[in-house]
Amino acid sequence: MAVEALIACGRFEVLSVLIEEGRHLDLVERLIGSDLPFQLLSAEVLRDEAGYDFHRGVMARAKRPSPSEPSAEDFDTWTRLVVPVGLADPGNLGTVIRNGAAFGADAVLVEKGRGADVWGRKAIRASATAVFRVPVYEVGDLREVIQSASRAGFVTFATSLSAGAKLLSETRPGEKSLILLGAEKDGLGPELEAFCDELVYIPMANEMDSLNVAAAAAIFCHHLFAREER
Repeated sequence: MAVEALIACGRFEVLSVLIEEGRHLDLVERLIGSDLPFQLLSAEVLRDEAGYDFHRGVMARAKRPSPSEPSAEDFDTWTRLVVPVGLADPGNLGTVIRNGAAFGADAVLVEKGRGADVWGRKAIRASATAVFRVPVYEVGDLREVIQSASRAGFVTFATSLSAGAKLLSETRPGEKSLILLGAEKDGLGPELEAFCDELVYIPMANEMDSLNVAAAAAIFCHHLFAREER
Protein backbone atom coordinates (compact mmCIF):
# COMPACT_ATOMS: atom_id res chain seq x y z
CA MET A 1 0.00 0.00 0.00
CA ALA A 2 1.34 3.42 -0.98
CA VAL A 3 0.43 5.06 2.34
CA GLU A 4 2.27 2.42 4.35
CA ALA A 5 5.31 2.73 2.06
CA LEU A 6 5.23 6.51 2.49
CA ILE A 7 5.18 6.22 6.27
CA ALA A 8 7.83 3.49 6.39
CA CYS A 9 10.40 5.22 4.18
CA GLY A 10 10.97 8.08 6.65
CA ARG A 11 12.00 10.57 3.94
CA PHE A 12 8.78 12.58 3.90
CA GLU A 13 7.00 14.77 6.41
CA VAL A 14 3.56 13.15 6.71
CA LEU A 15 0.96 15.79 7.55
CA SER A 16 -2.10 13.58 8.02
CA VAL A 17 -3.52 10.14 7.28
CA LEU A 18 -7.20 9.78 6.37
CA ILE A 19 -8.81 6.36 6.81
CA GLU A 20 -12.29 5.13 6.01
CA GLU A 21 -14.14 4.06 9.14
CA GLY A 22 -14.05 0.31 9.70
CA ARG A 23 -11.18 -0.36 7.29
CA HIS A 24 -7.41 -0.85 7.67
CA LEU A 25 -7.71 -1.62 11.37
CA ASP A 26 -4.09 -2.78 11.61
CA LEU A 27 -2.90 0.57 10.28
CA VAL A 28 -5.19 2.41 12.70
CA GLU A 29 -3.70 0.43 15.58
CA ARG A 30 -0.16 1.36 14.53
CA LEU A 31 -1.06 5.02 14.15
CA ILE A 32 -2.63 5.14 17.61
CA GLY A 33 0.79 4.34 19.04
CA SER A 34 2.60 6.88 16.86
CA ASP A 35 2.94 10.66 16.61
CA LEU A 36 1.34 10.82 13.18
CA PRO A 37 -1.99 12.67 12.99
CA PHE A 38 -4.85 10.68 11.49
CA GLN A 39 -8.61 10.88 11.03
CA LEU A 40 -11.34 8.28 10.61
CA LEU A 41 -13.84 9.44 7.98
CA SER A 42 -16.98 8.11 6.36
CA ALA A 43 -16.69 6.67 2.85
CA GLU A 44 -18.53 9.70 1.46
CA VAL A 45 -16.25 12.25 3.12
CA LEU A 46 -13.13 10.36 2.13
CA ARG A 47 -14.36 10.20 -1.46
CA ASP A 48 -14.81 13.97 -1.43
CA GLU A 49 -11.32 14.43 0.02
CA ALA A 50 -9.79 12.17 -2.63
CA GLY A 51 -11.66 13.88 -5.46
CA TYR A 52 -12.61 10.65 -7.22
CA ASP A 53 -14.68 7.55 -6.47
CA PHE A 54 -11.97 4.91 -6.65
CA HIS A 55 -9.73 4.62 -3.63
CA ARG A 56 -8.62 1.93 -1.19
CA GLY A 57 -10.03 3.51 1.90
CA VAL A 58 -6.90 5.33 2.99
CA MET A 59 -4.95 8.36 1.83
CA ALA A 60 -2.22 10.56 3.22
CA ARG A 61 -1.04 14.12 2.88
CA ALA A 62 2.69 14.72 2.94
CA LYS A 63 4.93 17.72 2.37
CA ARG A 64 6.39 17.85 -1.10
CA PRO A 65 10.18 17.36 -0.87
CA SER A 66 12.37 20.23 -2.02
CA PRO A 67 14.54 19.58 -5.10
CA SER A 68 17.94 18.32 -4.01
CA GLU A 69 21.25 17.31 -5.55
CA PRO A 70 23.11 14.07 -4.79
CA SER A 71 26.35 14.45 -2.88
CA ALA A 72 29.75 13.11 -3.86
CA GLU A 73 29.32 10.52 -1.10
CA ASP A 74 26.05 9.39 -2.70
CA PHE A 75 27.77 8.74 -6.03
CA ASP A 76 30.55 6.86 -4.24
CA THR A 77 27.99 4.61 -2.52
CA TRP A 78 25.62 4.01 -5.43
CA THR A 79 26.19 1.48 -8.23
CA ARG A 80 22.97 1.69 -10.28
CA LEU A 81 21.20 4.85 -11.38
CA VAL A 82 18.23 5.53 -13.65
CA VAL A 83 17.82 8.96 -15.25
CA PRO A 84 14.58 9.51 -17.22
CA VAL A 85 14.91 12.70 -19.26
CA GLY A 86 11.99 14.95 -20.14
CA LEU A 87 9.22 12.34 -20.00
CA ALA A 88 5.95 14.23 -20.47
CA ASP A 89 3.61 11.41 -19.49
CA PRO A 90 3.44 10.94 -15.69
CA GLY A 91 2.32 7.33 -16.11
CA ASN A 92 5.46 6.55 -18.09
CA LEU A 93 7.63 8.40 -15.58
CA GLY A 94 6.15 6.51 -12.65
CA THR A 95 6.50 3.17 -14.43
CA VAL A 96 10.15 3.87 -15.29
CA ILE A 97 10.80 4.52 -11.61
CA ARG A 98 8.97 1.29 -10.75
CA ASN A 99 11.08 -0.67 -13.24
CA GLY A 100 14.30 0.88 -11.99
CA ALA A 101 13.44 -0.02 -8.41
CA ALA A 102 12.53 -3.59 -9.42
CA PHE A 103 15.93 -4.12 -11.06
CA GLY A 104 17.94 -2.69 -8.19
CA ALA A 105 18.40 1.03 -8.86
CA ASP A 106 19.89 2.88 -5.90
CA ALA A 107 18.27 6.16 -6.93
CA VAL A 108 16.40 7.89 -9.73
CA LEU A 109 17.41 11.34 -10.96
CA VAL A 110 15.06 13.61 -12.91
CA GLU A 111 15.70 17.07 -14.31
CA LYS A 112 14.04 19.79 -12.26
CA GLY A 113 11.29 21.64 -14.11
CA ARG A 114 11.36 19.41 -17.19
CA GLY A 115 8.80 16.76 -18.04
CA ALA A 116 6.03 15.38 -15.86
CA ASP A 117 5.81 16.15 -12.16
CA VAL A 118 7.41 13.22 -10.35
CA TRP A 119 5.34 14.06 -7.24
CA GLY A 120 2.03 14.29 -9.10
CA ARG A 121 -0.73 11.82 -8.29
CA LYS A 122 -0.52 9.85 -11.55
CA ALA A 123 3.26 9.42 -11.42
CA ILE A 124 3.12 8.27 -7.80
CA ARG A 125 0.33 5.81 -8.57
CA ALA A 126 2.12 4.43 -11.64
CA SER A 127 5.29 3.91 -9.60
CA ALA A 128 3.44 1.36 -7.45
CA THR A 129 5.11 2.72 -4.26
CA ALA A 130 8.60 2.83 -5.88
CA VAL A 131 8.90 6.62 -5.31
CA PHE A 132 8.85 5.78 -1.59
CA ARG A 133 11.29 2.86 -1.87
CA VAL A 134 14.18 4.48 -3.77
CA PRO A 135 15.43 8.07 -3.41
CA VAL A 136 14.25 10.40 -6.19
CA TYR A 137 16.27 13.56 -6.82
CA GLU A 138 15.28 16.60 -8.89
CA VAL A 139 18.56 17.91 -10.27
CA GLY A 140 19.44 21.14 -12.02
CA ASP A 141 21.94 20.15 -14.73
CA LEU A 142 22.13 16.62 -16.12
CA ARG A 143 25.55 17.26 -17.62
CA GLU A 144 26.94 17.99 -14.16
CA VAL A 145 25.24 14.85 -12.86
CA ILE A 146 26.89 12.74 -15.57
CA GLN A 147 30.28 14.27 -14.81
CA SER A 148 29.88 13.68 -11.06
CA ALA A 149 28.87 10.08 -11.72
CA SER A 150 31.85 9.62 -14.05
CA ARG A 151 34.25 10.84 -11.38
CA ALA A 152 32.78 8.20 -9.05
CA GLY A 153 33.43 5.43 -11.58
CA PHE A 154 30.06 5.19 -13.33
CA VAL A 155 29.70 4.16 -16.96
CA THR A 156 26.90 6.25 -18.49
CA PHE A 157 24.71 4.45 -21.03
CA ALA A 158 22.38 6.51 -23.24
CA THR A 159 19.42 4.98 -25.06
CA SER A 160 19.81 6.15 -28.64
CA LEU A 161 19.00 5.46 -32.28
CA SER A 162 22.07 7.39 -33.43
CA ALA A 163 24.29 5.87 -36.09
CA GLY A 164 27.05 5.17 -33.59
CA ALA A 165 24.84 3.30 -31.09
CA LYS A 166 25.65 -0.31 -30.19
CA LEU A 167 23.29 -3.24 -29.86
CA LEU A 168 22.28 -3.70 -26.24
CA SER A 169 23.23 -7.38 -26.46
CA GLU A 170 26.80 -6.36 -27.36
CA THR A 171 27.11 -4.03 -24.37
CA ARG A 172 28.74 -5.12 -21.13
CA PRO A 173 27.34 -3.71 -17.86
CA GLY A 174 29.71 -1.58 -15.86
CA GLU A 175 30.46 -2.22 -12.20
CA LYS A 176 28.64 1.08 -11.73
CA SER A 177 26.04 1.87 -14.39
CA LEU A 178 23.92 4.95 -15.09
CA ILE A 179 21.13 4.70 -17.69
CA LEU A 180 19.73 7.78 -19.45
CA LEU A 181 16.30 7.27 -21.01
CA GLY A 182 14.90 9.84 -23.42
CA ALA A 183 11.32 10.42 -24.52
CA GLU A 184 10.12 8.38 -27.51
CA LYS A 185 9.68 11.36 -29.82
CA ASP A 186 12.76 13.49 -29.15
CA GLY A 187 15.22 11.12 -27.50
CA LEU A 188 18.11 12.59 -25.57
CA GLY A 189 19.54 14.87 -28.25
CA PRO A 190 23.15 15.04 -29.49
CA GLU A 191 24.32 17.53 -26.84
CA LEU A 192 23.42 15.21 -23.96
CA GLU A 193 24.55 12.09 -25.81
CA ALA A 194 28.00 13.66 -26.17
CA PHE A 195 28.43 13.45 -22.39
CA CYS A 196 27.70 9.70 -22.30
CA ASP A 197 30.17 6.82 -22.49
CA GLU A 198 28.10 4.45 -24.63
CA LEU A 199 25.04 4.81 -26.86
CA VAL A 200 22.92 1.67 -26.98
CA TYR A 201 19.73 0.53 -28.67
CA ILE A 202 17.32 -2.41 -28.69
CA PRO A 203 16.86 -4.13 -32.07
CA MET A 204 13.25 -4.37 -33.24
CA ALA A 205 11.30 -6.31 -35.88
CA ASN A 206 8.28 -5.62 -38.09
CA GLU A 207 9.50 -2.14 -39.01
CA MET A 208 8.94 -0.85 -35.47
CA ASP A 209 11.37 1.93 -34.64
CA SER A 210 10.70 2.51 -30.94
CA LEU A 211 9.31 1.05 -27.73
CA ASN A 212 7.27 2.70 -25.04
CA VAL A 213 9.92 4.26 -22.78
CA ALA A 214 8.73 2.33 -19.72
CA ALA A 215 9.02 -0.99 -21.59
CA ALA A 216 12.47 0.00 -22.85
CA ALA A 217 13.52 0.95 -19.32
CA ALA A 218 12.73 -2.54 -18.06
CA ILE A 219 14.84 -4.14 -20.81
CA PHE A 220 17.80 -1.80 -20.33
CA CYS A 221 17.73 -2.13 -16.54
CA HIS A 222 17.58 -5.92 -16.74
CA HIS A 223 20.60 -6.05 -19.03
CA LEU A 224 22.76 -3.30 -17.56
CA PHE A 225 22.14 -3.89 -13.86
CA ALA A 226 23.38 -7.03 -12.14
CA ARG A 227 20.92 -9.92 -12.27
CA GLU A 228 21.13 -11.18 -8.71
CA GLU A 229 18.35 -10.32 -6.27
CA ARG A 230 19.23 -7.50 -3.88
